Amino acid sequence: MQKKVSKKFSGRTIFITLVIGLAVVAAVSFFARPTTSEAAAVPALQTAKVRQGDMIVTASGAGTVLPASQLDLGFRTPGVLTEINVTVGDSIQTSQVLASLEENIQAEADFQALFTTEGVAQAELAFSSAQEALVAAENNVSYLTGYDAWYWREQLENPNATQTEKDLALTRMNYFLSQVYIDESDMALVNANLESARIAVQDAQAALDIVKAGPEALNAPIAALGTEMAKLEKARLLVESTRLTAPFDGKVTALDAVAGQTVGTSPIMTIATTEKLLVRFYLDETDLNKVAVGDRVTFTFDAYSNQPVDGEVIIIEPTLQVVDGTPVVVVWASLPVETGFNLMSGMTVDAEVISGESLNTLIIPVQALRELAPGSYAVFIVGENDQLTMTPVTVGLRDFANAEILSGVKVGDVVSTGTVETK
Repeated sequence: MQKKVSKKFSGRTIFITLVIGLAVVAAVSFFARPTTSEAAAVPALQTAKVRQGDMIVTASGAGTVLPASQLDLGFRTPGVLTEINVTVGDSIQTSQVLASLEENIQAEADFQALFTTEGVAQAELAFSSAQEALVAAENNVSYLTGYDAWYWREQLENPNATQTEKDLALTRMNYFLSQVYIDESDMALVNANLESARIAVQDAQAALDIVKAGPEALNAPIAALGTEMAKLEKARLLVESTRLTAPFDGKVTALDAVAGQTVGTSPIMTIATTEKLLVRFYLDETDLNKVAVGDRVTFTFDAYSNQPVDGEVIIIEPTLQVVDGTPVVVVWASLPVETGFNLMSGMTVDAEVISGESLNTLIIPVQALRELAPGSYAVFIVGENDQLTMTPVTVGLRDFANAEILSGVKVGDVVSTGTVETK
């Protein structure tokens, strides 16, 4: 009887011991396992591989094709329009007469008369008279100061004299002037007359040279030294103010007048270049650092969407403009003369500025960059067991997504781009 009880008690003890052991193991496992909040506190590492590819930084905008030169033409003086030599769409050449007023007939006649034999003779006579007046002015100075003082004054004014010779001439002139009494007002008067006579000779000589050279020598504004040059300039202006001439090669793009009409000084026609066209386009002000003079621009025209054309930035306007309430950078770019299709002023175009381009280079996501100081960067290279090693790098081109790496890493390196929180 006693032996049976002992065996039963012994089996129950073993069972209880096993249950307690299992409970302890379960408790240890439970408490050893991190809680949900503790697991969430350990972030997962995000990485990217250094790859080789092309890096192109661009800025996009839109604009319009415009002529390189466009000009509204009108007369400088009102009058009756007697001649119109062009119509809209006509090609024009530089200096071609496009239209003229009734008064132009007399103005042209007076202008051409300057270059005839009689006109040249009149210019020669004016020059001879100016020379005689100069001699008279010199004689007046010589009479007032004395011949000796005048002689040394001429030596002093000789442009070929050395400084030593000029010093000697000044000393001798002052000596002889001290030997005579000269009224200051008289001296000032004869000196003024002498200077005027010298200018008159220069003026007459310049006018004579022009009329001898012919009408082509008087096709631009001239400086009026005196009456003779002023007469030539007046004749030129009368012709210019009564006719319209083309200042460059191009086409007539607008015309608002008819022969016989009385016109004022408002424009009556518009001319523009057709061979050389430009594109004016707008960029967001945040792209200002992505455009520079000389940058390549790829243009896509609405009329030729599958035929892009490359141009070049030539002007960046120094002030922002506001378009539809948004500040923009105004950029001008050239177009090639030959495009293979017909371009017209006013066409709309999309523009993509290539501000930087590097082919077959090392590229990483910008999220991998760590800025140590302004312009100084590093990346964390991921090694075995996710061990991070900070490595300085040299950064080249950058855009919103990627960065070019010039040194510090190699193709295939794994770099950290940050961490991601897990739940």
